[in-house]
Amino acid sequence: MPPAPATPTKQPPAVPPQPAGPAPDAAFLVECRQPIADARAQQQVLLDVKDKRTIANTFETFNELTRFVSIAGALASLTQAVHPDAKLRDAARACETEVQAYVTELLLDRRVYDALVAVDVKAADANTKRFAMVTLREYRRAGVALDDKQRARIKQIEDEITTLGQQIQKNVAEDTRSIEVTDKARLAGMPADWVAAHKPDAKGVITITTDYPDYIPFSTYANDDALRKELYIKFRSRGDQANEPLLQQLFALRAEKAKLLGFKNWADYQSDDKMLKGGAAAAQFIERITRSAQKRAKADYNELLVQLKKQDPKATAVGDWQKAYLENQVKKEKYAVDSTIVRQYFPFESSLAGLLDITSLMYDIQYQPARDVKTWHADVKVFDVTRKGDKLGRIYLDMHPRADKYKHAAQFTLKDGALGKQLPVGVLVCNFPAGTALMEHEDVVTMFHEFGHLMHHVLGGHQKWIRQSGVATEHDFVEAPSQMFEEWGWNHDTLSRFAKHHKTGEVIPKDLVSKMRKADKFGLGTQVLQQMFYAAISLTFHQVDPKKLDQLATVKKLQARYTPFAFVEGTKFHTSFTHLVGYSSMYYTYMWSLVIAKDLLTPFEKTELLDTKVTYRYRDKILAAGGTKDAADLVRDFLGRKYDFKAFEKYLASAE
Repeated sequence: MPPAPATPTKQPPAVPPQPAGPAPDAAFLVECRQPIADARAQQQVLLDVKDKRTIANTFETFNELTRFVSIAGALASLTQAVHPDAKLRDAARACETEVQAYVTELLLDRRVYDALVAVDVKAADANTKRFAMVTLREYRRAGVALDDKQRARIKQIEDEITTLGQQIQKNVAEDTRSIEVTDKARLAGMPADWVAAHKPDAKGVITITTDYPDYIPFSTYANDDALRKELYIKFRSRGDQANEPLLQQLFALRAEKAKLLGFKNWADYQSDDKMLKGGAAAAQFIERITRSAQKRAKADYNELLVQLKKQDPKATAVGDWQKAYLENQVKKEKYAVDSTIVRQYFPFESSLAGLLDITSLMYDIQYQPARDVKTWHADVKVFDVTRKGDKLGRIYLDMHPRADKYKHAAQFTLKDGALGKQLPVGVLVCNFPAGTALMEHEDVVTMFHEFGHLMHHVLGGHQKWIRQSGVATEHDFVEAPSQMFEEWGWNHDTLSRFAKHHKTGEVIPKDLVSKMRKADKFGLGTQVLQQMFYAAISLTFHQVDPKKLDQLATVKKLQARYTPFAFVEGTKFHTSFTHLVGYSSMYYTYMWSLVIAKDLLTPFEKTELLDTKVTYRYRDKILAAGGTKDAADLVRDFLGRKYDFKAFEKYLASAE
C-alpha cells in the first residue's frame, strides 16, 4: 500500500506585525515635553483663582509649576551633554529650546506677576518672604514691566540666545582634534602606563587627541617641544571654524537685552543681583587680584625661563605651551616632586572610593549602589545617598571620556529637590581615566571640586520652595563650597585614607604630600594671572560695543596685559571658551569664590579637616541651607563674622 499522505501540520494563526515603538529621539521628546505641559496646566490653575490670593493658592501653585519646568530643563541639559546618540542629543537641544521659550514667556506674563504681587506675605515665614522677593525680582529683571512690543522682542532675543548657546557648545563638544606620531621615540617623557594605553594602529600611527586624558599628561610630560606646541594649537583652536560669528551674535543680543532693561551693558545687568554688583566693581576686583599676584607671577616666570635655558641656552621667552612642562620640571628638581611618581598613588577606582568615604564621614551620609537603574551609558554608576536609612537623594557618576560627550568636568542637575514632592538627583560628568588607570593629582583635586557641587545639590535639596533648593545661592558664590573642598584633596590626613601605591599598597608618604603642596604653590602667581586673563575676556566681551568688538585682537591685547606668556599664532582660545555661554560676563566669580572659600577654611585651622563638629556645622549652615539666605549671610552664620580677604591674601603670599 502506498504510504498515507502526511497530515499537514496545523500552523498557528498568523500574528499581525506589531507596530514599532517610537524612535528613541521621539520618545525622549514626549518625555521631556510632558513636564512643560504640566507646567502650563499649573499656570492656568494659578490664573483661574477667583478668591483672594494666598500663599496656598498662588505661591504653592507657582512652586509646582516651577518644579515641572525644572524637570524638563534639567533632563534636556544633561541629555544633550552626555548621551551617546546624536539624535537624542539633538532632541534634547530642541526640548531645551522649548523649555527656555516657555520660561521666557512665563517671566513676561504680566498676569502671573500681578497674581504673585497680590499675595500678602507680611505674616509669612522668612523663607516664604525670601521666595516672594527673589521671584518678583526675577520677573522685573526679565522685563515684565516693559510694553508689549518690548516684551515680544525680549522673548525673541531669549529664544535666539538659547539656540546660539547650544550651537556654540555643540561645536566644541564635537570638535575633538588630534596629532599623529609614527616614531615612538617622540613619546619620551610620557609615563609608561600612558604609553601602554596608546598603542600604534595597524599603520603604526599613535593618535593623541585634545581630550583631557591625552592633552593634560602630554602637555605636562612630553619632552618633544614641537609636538607639545602642535597639540596646544589644536586644543586652543577648537570651535574656530564656526564659533566666532556665533559669539558675535550672542554678545549683540545680550547687549540689546541689557539696554532694553535699562542697563548700560550686559555685565552690569548680569551682576545686578549678585554679591559683587556691577561691571565696574568686577573690573576693580580683577585689577586688585592682578596687582596682588604680579610680584609672585614675575618670580614664577623667571624660574620657568631659567629652567628653559637649561634645555635651550638661547631661549629668551617661555611659550604658553611650555608652561605645564617646565613647571613639572621645576617641581621635580626644586621640590623633588615627580608627577609620574605621584600618580602611582591615585588609581581611579580607589580615588573615587576614598572620596565617597571622606564625604560619608564629613556629612554623616552613606552611599548605597542603586539597582536596576536605567542609564545612558554602561560607564555610569548610580548611588542613593542616605542617612540612617533615610534616603536624601541620588547621584549619577559619568566619569570617563567618550566621543561627543561634554569635554570638561561639571555637576549637572537631573532633579531639583522639593520637600514632600521629589528628592534631589545630581550627576557628576567628568573625563577621567577608567578603572585601575592612574589619575594625575590635578584630576583628583578636580574630582573633589566637582563633588563639592554634588554635595551642595543633594544636602541643600530639601527646601519647600524649589527656587531655594540645592545650589541656589548667588551665582558668584556657587564655586566657593567646591573650591573649599579641594583642600581635602591636598591634606595628608585625608589622602592617606585612600592614596595608596597601585602596586605595593604603600600609603602616600606624608613628606611627599608636603612637597606636593609646596610644589603646587609654585606657579600660583602665573596661574592667578591666567585666571584674571580669562576673567578679563569674559568681562570685556560684554562691556564693549559688539559692533566694535574684534574678538581675536581683544584676546591678544588682554593676554599681553595680564599674562607674561605671549599669544601663540594659530590659536583662538575664545572659540572653545564655553564659559562665555554659561558664565557670560562673570568668569571672575571663580576667583571671587576662591576668596570666600579660603575664608571658609579658617575654622579648620585650629582643628582637623575631618573634625565632625566643624564639618557638620558647615554642612548645616552652608550646604543644607541651599538658597534660603543671601550668601553673605550664610557665610556669616558659619564664620560668626563677615567674610574678608585676609585668608586669601595669606594664601597668595605663603610658600605652602
